Amino acid sequence: MENNKFLKSSNKEELKCEICLNTSKTSKVINYEGKNICMECYYSIKYPRDPQKMKKEIEEILKNTKKKNRYHCIVALSGGKDSTVALYLLIKEFKVNPLCVTVDNKYISDEAIENCRNITRYLNIDWMVLNRDFTELFKDTISRGESPCRRCSERIMREIWKIARMLNIDVIVTGHELPFGTSSLKRLEGGITVVRLLAGYKLTDEERRKILKELPWKDSKLGGYTTNCLVLAPAIREFYKKYDYSFEFRRICAMVRYGLIDRDKALQLLKCPEVPDEIYEELKRRGLDIKH
Repeated sequence: MENNKFLKSSNKEELKCEICLNTSKTSKVINYEGKNICMECYYSIKYPRDPQKMKKEIEEILKNTKKKNRYHCIVALSGGKDSTVALYLLIKEFKVNPLCVTVDNKYISDEAIENCRNITRYLNIDWMVLNRDFTELFKDTISRGESPCRRCSERIMREIWKIARMLNIDVIVTGHELPFGTSSLKRLEGGITVVRLLAGYKLTDEERRKILKELPWKDSKLGGYTTNCLVLAPAIREFYKKYDYSFEFRRICAMVRYGLIDRDKALQLLKCPEVPDEIYEELKRRGLDIKH
């Protein structure tokens, strides 16, 4: 039996979405054209994402931004697989000159920082590191039994937004694979646009890793769906203790919905991750003591 309560079937009447991993416990499930599907999948059918349209959005905004600055855009580079693939596609397909910015929140793995250094050197592009300390953010969210990811991402984006404003750069590119609704673009204050580059593609995890094999990139193997963050897997384990499921559930459902991973891989990702003692020791050394 799955150890994720979202995936348990405690009664015979429970309905399962035939597209993603939702059940009638986690979302309203309706019958649509002879299939049981959740409301999230229903809206994805009613308002479908169009990768070609999103790619055209990306092409247009990058074409216009080329003329404005020494750096055509900022790439939010974490050293993980998605931001690295986004950077590679940006260079190879769009022929722009980006400035890579890494917000080192004190809990990026050493391997991920090394990936940033090696990739930017390999591609011959400039790289800036902002040293920040998110220890209190992680302590607060994990002690409350919450996911730290949203607050962490928001703070990282604020830091990169400040650099964009300071350097008069109006486009920030990220490696997120899911769109903003049906668009790859989001307008921020100050005339700055965030571009989720991978939303304009439909790259599976296997296709992304094929690209990474061409680059001097190494997998940190940190557990959970991360290749750069030391905190994610321990945070999921703490969340499991309180709720008996992963806070990655809805995002993984969306990836299944859009064909980015298959159901079997998704079920594996949603299991409570194993975390080596060495990770906890490293977190403690950096200032975050998570009891386990």
